[in-house]
Parts: sequence; C-alpha cells; structure tokens
Amino acid sequence: MANRGAPTELSQIELQANAITDATLEATRDMKRMAAETREMGAATTQNLHRQGEQLDNIESNLDEINDDLHKAEKHITNMEKCCGLCLCPCARPDGVGGTKSRNSKWRAAQSVNNGGTVTTQPQGYEKGQVAKGGYVKKITNDAREDEMDENLAVVADVVGDLRMMALDMGDELGRQNEKLDRINEKTTCNVERVHDAEARTNKLLNS
Repeated sequence: MANRGAPTELSQIELQANAITDATLEATRDMKRMAAETREMGAATTQNLHRQGEQLDNIESNLDEINDDLHKAEKHITNMEKCCGLCLCPCARPDGVGGTKSRNSKWRAAQSVNNGGTVTTQPQGYEKGQVAKGGYVKKITNDAREDEMDENLAVVADVVGDLRMMALDMGDELGRQNEKLDRINEKTTCNVERVHDAEARTNKLLNS
C-alpha cells in the first residue's frame, strides 16, 4: 500500500518545474537590471563624447580667430615694410614657399580637410524609440511568472536596440572628431609658420 505522505512522480516534476521557473525568472530580472545599467553607462559615454566634440569645436574656432588676427598683422607688417623701403617691388617677397599665397593656400587646404561631414547610418530592422514586442517565452504554466519573464526579455531587447543606436552614434562622433583633429593639426601648423614668419619680418624691420 502506497504511502499517502510520499510525493508522487507528478508532484516531483511540478516541484522541479517550479524551481526552474523561479530560477529563470530571477535570471531575467538580473538581465533586465544589467541591461538598464549598461544603457545608463552608454548614455553617459555618448554625452561625454559629444562634450569632447564641443571642446574640439572651440579649439578649432580659436585657431580660426588666430589666423584672422595673423592675417591682419601681416597686412600691417607689409605696410610698414613699404614705408621702410623693404618691399619696393612684388618680387621682394616671393609668394612661393613661405609666401603669403602659399600660406593662404595651406590654410584653405587645412580648412577643407575631411570637412564633408560623416554620414550617419541607421541599423536595419530597428529605429530609435521602437518598443520591442513580447513572445520571447513559450508559455507552459501560463502564470504571472512567465508573463514577467516575457516582459523582462522585451525590455532587454529594447535596451539592445538602444545600445546599437548608441554604438552607431559614438562611431559617427568619433569619425567627426578624428576629422576635427586632422584640421586642428593642420591649422596649428599653419598658424605656427605664420607666427615665425611675422616674427622674422618684424625683427628685420627693427634692425633696418
């Protein structure tokens, strides 16, 4: 005669199924929490990257202002050279290497370095703000735990889509910043050359 207090095979299976369901539910909760933390870190990184881009914009703008000031200074030096008789004919200051036209040409080249902009790409099959649909969990017990698991996985899928957009945004921003750095490097070189040339011309005027 069977012991009524002993668990039957069916009840053992049910206990195992419940244990697995509980463990799976907890795993999806962990996934949801980690996904949310990752999205926050990605958003912070993207924000910092854009702030860095703004700083590079300011640096490039300052270089443009310096170039304008140097251009004005060169005009004043040229007028002083004429007054002092140091520039009596157009050939007195060649426009070849180191000349005004050459420097202006270099500046225009620096200004146009990778200045076409970067085309922003969009991942196929996902658009920003799109909410992932459910249907990730095959219903077996049809209880609230399975519903929560499905909701958690939908949130994770939504976060993955956001992370893809962030990755593309960061890639595009890094590309733009690399182009800015190239322009900044070229403009800095041009400005340094103009400063050295203006200094040499000024010293020549002072010693004349």
